[in-house]
Amino acid sequence: MTSHLYQDEWQNAVRISDFEQFEGETTFQHVAAKFVVSGEETYLINGKKFHVNTGEYLIGNNNLLSEVIIKNKTKGLCIDISTDIITEIIQTKFDNADLAEFICTDKFLVNKYHAEHTHLGHSLFQVTEALHQHPTDRLFSSELFYSIGEHIVIDQSLIFEQFSKLNYKKPEVNEEVFRNLLNSKQYMDAYFLNPIGLEELVNVAFMSKYAYIRLFKHTFGVTPYQYLLQKRLQHAKTLVMKGEKITEVALKTGFADTPTFSKAFKHFFGHSPTHYCK
Repeated sequence: MTSHLYQDEWQNAVRISDFEQFEGETTFQHVAAKFVVSGEETYLINGKKFHVNTGEYLIGNNNLLSEVIIKNKTKGLCIDISTDIITEIIQTKFDNADLAEFICTDKFLVNKYHAEHTHLGHSLFQVTEALHQHPTDRLFSSELFYSIGEHIVIDQSLIFEQFSKLNYKKPEVNEEVFRNLLNSKQYMDAYFLNPIGLEELVNVAFMSKYAYIRLFKHTFGVTPYQYLLQKRLQHAKTLVMKGEKITEVALKTGFADTPTFSKAFKHFFGHSPTHYCK
């Protein structure tokens, strides 16, 4: 069952869904985010299969027609943002016609994201939480849709910048390589506290070790190891600021000992861990 909670004259819309099972077609209206609140949805788009689990979302635009499969109880949230709003935000904030074309046409790179790691994802969490606490007529406004639209543009501007660094002759190769690199990056986002090796990452990215290291750095500006280290240090800083002991934080974030952790921490943040202790 899908319920339309809100739709305005510009076709901004919010829908919620609650299915035990479902199989059929779905469309993306304007620029849309399909967020899985709980459960799992599988989308088949342009020959690609996307498994979207709890806390993840898929973003696409109205050039897409998708098949969706739901096998178990799943709750979802879908938010459509008018392309007029997206275009206005791009013109005001970025003044980049290529970015507008990337987001609003069939050049858009459909992909799934984990909500914890994006600006849009935080908005989706907030809307989901607000729906449980406030009447819907107080929640939806032009300001809300402009805010969500801005988060979409900010996230996708970074994707556009990174994606544009690849220059294979065939567009479909660019898409495949970038999506694989992005999947490996998202894999590190999810499991950065685990002992992740290069072999594991190249299996996610479906490429050789040399190609993976070279293309990852070319696209994201850091090596896979540097990215993983940064994720661990940023998490370590959060734990230290909450008052956890430095020796325990070092172990939790995968460092062999406290001196090694402290040296890496100071090199990255410019201060030793003790600087951030409560």
